[in-house]
Amino acid sequence: MHIEHIESDIVLFRGNAYESLATVFLHQGRALLIDALADTSDAETMCRHIEDNLDARVDLVIMTHYMNDHMAALRLFPSAQIIAHQHYMHTYLSQRMRTPEDDAQFIAPTITFTGSFKFQWGRHALEVFHNPGKTMCAVAIDVPDCDLMFCGDAIVGHTAYLGASAPEVIDEAIARLQRRRRGRIIPGHIGVLPGRVFGDARRYLHRLGKRVFKSHLEDAAERRIRNIRIEDCLPVDIQPTSFERFWHERNLDRIIERRLFAFDTSRPLSTVRPV
Repeated sequence: MHIEHIESDIVLFRGNAYESLATVFLHQGRALLIDALADTSDAETMCRHIEDNLDARVDLVIMTHYMNDHMAALRLFPSAQIIAHQHYMHTYLSQRMRTPEDDAQFIAPTITFTGSFKFQWGRHALEVFHNPGKTMCAVAIDVPDCDLMFCGDAIVGHTAYLGASAPEVIDEAIARLQRRRRGRIIPGHIGVLPGRVFGDARRYLHRLGKRVFKSHLEDAAERRIRNIRIEDCLPVDIQPTSFERFWHERNLDRIIERRLFAFDTSRPLSTVRPV
């Protein structure tokens, strides 16, 4: 496990499973946890470090979304309050790889919300807000005083994962985060990233969409789509990681399966408002 103190009172944990992240905010022996890692072994290691090395007790957990690769540690903090968006169950049930073992270890949130809320934890003012994109229950956490944004799986490194959502919905979610102009981003996986990743991820989606749409108009569309390289969708100065490459290949699978980007959505839309 990789452990990094990104502030004197903020500790980031990156597990070995899926490079999943969890972050702890410390204040007077109490800990606020954002997300909860993907694997039991990683979760137990984190729990021991918080209790033995940081001398803290997890009292509150905020979930950026309710998928198994972020839920492993929830059962280790039975007295903690767990906060999630009210549509958390829609996300949990939508998972392709959900198993009976996952269901047996499922821990429901103790508090759900809609919209947004703000609160103070030690010296930090945090804003938690609904930001549906890849999942319906996705939330983000903005921490302006340390130029930090938690965005869950809105992005995957410098890319984005399509999953069961629509590319336009994902792009809108990333755009909302981008407008906050934070310099440090903590997504659901990989590690602390620079603020530019939101622009890079949107560029990835747009370039991918253009290439796929063109492929749909030509012969052997599926073969052409599978040949779309991640490098063709990223800025030239970004060298994709193996993790990003894996999810790019998954994107191509989802695109073919769901015929994404098969329609011309470039025409301007008019909105009819109820009277």
